[in-house]
Amino acid sequence: MAMAVEATRDTALPPIREDIAIFSGPTALDGSPTYTLHDPSRNRFYRLGWPEFEIISRWNDGATVDTLIEHVETETTLEIEPQDVLAIRTFLFSHDLLRVATAGGTAHLVRKAARLRTSWAQWLLHNYLFTRIPLLRPDRFLSATYPYVKQVFSRGVALTIVAIGLVGLYLIARQWDVFAGTFVDLFTISGAVSFAITLGCLKVVHELGHAYTAKRFGLRVPTMGVALLVMVPVLYTDVNESWKLTSRGQRLAIGIAGVTAELCCAAIAMCAWGFLPNGPARSAAFLVATSTWITTVLINLSPFMRYDGYYVLSDFLETPNLHTRAFALARWWMRETLLGLGDPPPEEQPAARRYLLVFFAYLTWLYRFLLFLGIAAVVYHFVIKALGILMMAVEIGFFLVRPILSEVWVWWRRRGNIRFSRRTLASASAAVLILAALLVPWRAGIEAPALLKSGQHIDVFAPEYGARVVAVAVTDGAAIDKGARMIELASPDLDYKIGQARREIDILQWQLEAKGVDKDLLAHSQITAREYEEQLAEYRGLVDQKARLEVTAPMSGKVVDVEDGLKTGQWVKPKSRLASVIDPNAVVAEAYIEEADLERIAVDDTATFYAEADGRIQVPLRVVEIARASTRTLPDPYLASIHGGPIAVRATKQNELVPDRTYYRVSLAPTANTPLPTRVLRGQVALRGQAISIAARAWLALHAVIVREAGP
Repeated sequence: MAMAVEATRDTALPPIREDIAIFSGPTALDGSPTYTLHDPSRNRFYRLGWPEFEIISRWNDGATVDTLIEHVETETTLEIEPQDVLAIRTFLFSHDLLRVATAGGTAHLVRKAARLRTSWAQWLLHNYLFTRIPLLRPDRFLSATYPYVKQVFSRGVALTIVAIGLVGLYLIARQWDVFAGTFVDLFTISGAVSFAITLGCLKVVHELGHAYTAKRFGLRVPTMGVALLVMVPVLYTDVNESWKLTSRGQRLAIGIAGVTAELCCAAIAMCAWGFLPNGPARSAAFLVATSTWITTVLINLSPFMRYDGYYVLSDFLETPNLHTRAFALARWWMRETLLGLGDPPPEEQPAARRYLLVFFAYLTWLYRFLLFLGIAAVVYHFVIKALGILMMAVEIGFFLVRPILSEVWVWWRRRGNIRFSRRTLASASAAVLILAALLVPWRAGIEAPALLKSGQHIDVFAPEYGARVVAVAVTDGAAIDKGARMIELASPDLDYKIGQARREIDILQWQLEAKGVDKDLLAHSQITAREYEEQLAEYRGLVDQKARLEVTAPMSGKVVDVEDGLKTGQWVKPKSRLASVIDPNAVVAEAYIEEADLERIAVDDTATFYAEADGRIQVPLRVVEIARASTRTLPDPYLASIHGGPIAVRATKQNELVPDRTYYRVSLAPTANTPLPTRVLRGQVALRGQAISIAARAWLALHAVIVREAGP
């Protein structure tokens, strides 16, 4: 290295481009001055320290390493090494900040451009998560219109908006039930469309907030456009010129301006919602208020992605390139903690700030891990099946697996630098334990949602029309004989229809009897006879329906699960369950296991039922039957998520409960004489199955998904 440095010390350094500009920057954390280098061709900014500035400011034509060192050390108190000058040269060269005046330099730029050219597939892989498309050059428009909007930055306007927002919060608090109930409308198609339109308008206000605040501090806004976030368009404004500002407060104001503009709109909308009557105007005010809190507070203020919150935090900490520097420190800390490589930190930081950045890096990695998994799931569910599987694999492989493998590869390449110590011994032991936990088949237990109930269980339902309870003759736990009266219902509407039908029958019967004395009745007698038969059939059907209003026991047994609140005078919904009748002498359990666990259990395996409502209820069981076909619809609503159960389901138009995952039903019988409680019990069944490792179970689950989704 020394020979390479020495060989270039007398060589003239290539000149810097004439269009490069350098501005004073904010004071560094150690009190030293900083400077900002601006590349106008790409509108990019680079932060320079004091030594770098002194070197670059003397980088004139014909300068060499020796002359630069001599000038800097003569004119300042700095001590410069040749490596420092060559490091600056490498930086300027790698970012194309040097003037190209030779054939070799031109050839280098041509080769670099060729390396940057990628196929459409590579471009899509690297940019479908986030890419920017500039659309407007708004600087002239913003300069012309700023005088008309500059008053919004006054203290009086700010205090007025705060007062309006407080009034809006007070009005919403008084009508909170109405306000919260309106959220349901957002989950309809029309609500989603309205939400999207409102969100688009608010994002225009958001970006104008950034742009006009930048204008307030005399900056140029070169472009505004659309950024594609996982192919979803969002607006953006280029305010990179805020790097020119030396005031941290001004930079923070630009970064927070978009969120502030949206919150001002939300404050006005909340107040308007409290005063407006029901109608389109109030709905619009509700959308403005809610979409602002949902998107701005939860998304834009997040510092874990490169949104407004990231830049605000970066400026607040005076740490440009916050993610890059925090990630580098986190990787260094992890390698030193686990491997003890003895590397110096990537940059010198006070201990408290270093730990803060390391903690922030790990939070960001956790956030992105969960975010990318969520994006992969969304992509999988909302595109064509085959494309969804491919894009999910790319998402997980490129953004989750690849960084982990890259770090593991670094550890492998540097295995010779790992020093044996207590720390490395503890790390190796922890790694062995983790691998053992993942690969050794130690998990023999299987837990599955289950019901403990009677083998003969019949639900009693209301008729297919609304009815009113006249009498309730049963109670929970009462014994009953087959055919005994349980609940008596009445339907005024049905009584009216029966009376109407009876009157129609009487009229038709009179017309048939009088046909011999009236020629018109005689002429229509055949039609009258047919109408009579139809009306008589309808009447008999209505009478049969009325007979079903007296609900009787379908079998002898015990009454359980009488509908809560069932009492005289109450109206019941059509086809709603009223109670159940069971045989208390026949107890069975039905459990639902996931597809990955299907091959791990067999008939006669032992299990135990644990009741959800009362942990003291534990029933020993034995597997008697395993279904070989998956459960397409869930027959027991007790286990459905929409009824508080553990199995996630979606309800179809036919009121069928379709599980979101693949389950198989397992029937179990008690191994001892177990009396059935007075209610159907929901709980968990713990089965003792074949031992399996966590890794093997994950693979079986993944394989099951691939096989299922690859099918027709």
